[in-house]
Amino acid sequence: MNSRNNDDYIYQYEHIDDGAESARGKRKGTVIAGITALIFCLIIFGVSLLHLLVPDQSFSENENRVLSLMPKFSLSAVADGSFMEDFETYLTDQFPFRDSLISLKTYADRLLGKSKENGVYIGKDGFLFDSPTVYHEGQGKSITDAIRTFQEKNSRLNVTVAIAPNSSYIYSDKLPAYWQPDDQRDYLRKIYILLKGSGVNWIDASKVLAEKAKSSDQLLYYKTDHHWTTAGAYTVFESILEQWKMTTYTKDYAFYTVADDFRGTMASASGVNDVGDRVEICVPKDSEGTYVVEFESKGEKTSSLFFSDRLKNKNKYEVFLGGNYDKVNITTVSPSKNSLLIIKDSYANCMIPMLTPYFNKIVVIDPRYLTDSLDSIIKENSFTHVLFLYNLNTLLEDSSLAECLAG
Repeated sequence: MNSRNNDDYIYQYEHIDDGAESARGKRKGTVIAGITALIFCLIIFGVSLLHLLVPDQSFSENENRVLSLMPKFSLSAVADGSFMEDFETYLTDQFPFRDSLISLKTYADRLLGKSKENGVYIGKDGFLFDSPTVYHEGQGKSITDAIRTFQEKNSRLNVTVAIAPNSSYIYSDKLPAYWQPDDQRDYLRKIYILLKGSGVNWIDASKVLAEKAKSSDQLLYYKTDHHWTTAGAYTVFESILEQWKMTTYTKDYAFYTVADDFRGTMASASGVNDVGDRVEICVPKDSEGTYVVEFESKGEKTSSLFFSDRLKNKNKYEVFLGGNYDKVNITTVSPSKNSLLIIKDSYANCMIPMLTPYFNKIVVIDPRYLTDSLDSIIKENSFTHVLFLYNLNTLLEDSSLAECLAG
């Protein structure tokens, strides 16, 4: 065979081989595409089947919020696009194994060095932090003007204000290296200046908490929740007693651990669940049967300010007072002639039992839920003391306090 024929043979062979390879490649690509499509269809079918088999949840204990349910179908909702928006939210909220997937995502993000999840900052030694609410001059003045007016109308009462900062101020050494939140002590100083000269007593909670944190190993705030601990509340409680000159009547208190697996609101929001907090209650010694608690809106009475059944739930902080209510009346057997009105957010709940030996009656109101007139409540009771007890974030975010004090 001459050279030309050899070249032609090789050329034909190579092109035949190229064609075979090309055909095999196309078949391989088709098989891969088919397998991918099949896996995708199986996932879609599996998720759809799980949606049908797994009942919808109306409330997420892990996220502490109401979940979206299947929206009602209507032609008008389809036409304006609201049905598809609501349906998308429904699918997101009711996605099977949602909590596990959130935790898995958080774990992966932490491996990659991410230290913020859903607005929660992941600090050192298991501490989680939420962002302090930004202080606005107009907002601060609105709140303090309302408190000043309240004091003027009720000048005979001993009015005291105690506002707790966030844990990010007290445990600033545990913050992520790159995050420097606003100084809440500066915010509180501005509020104090606006109240100065009004006759309102001011408890510098940020100072006493910071000093306690430096001198004690006790946790004053939960690592996984936005509340202070019972030890934090007790620290400020002691300062309140000093302000009221009631230290000569100081009772003995016992602390009992009731849970050690509390994972609070910040753990829920972030998906970080590898740290559990200890929950303690603080009980005045020999206080059993010394008071009656009436929940007006529920029409119920009890002899305890602690609700052990709440320890079975996600939000174990509800062991204190059972949660938040518009108005709670506490009648005690204390020989004291003093009576107390507490205007508060949920920070006060774990302190209330500590106060019972010092007053013959305590009325607790939460302006976020109150529908009665505050003026009428004051007229119906012979209060001697009023305590405003708040976390700074709630105070700055909630407009209900100013509205409550107005009437």
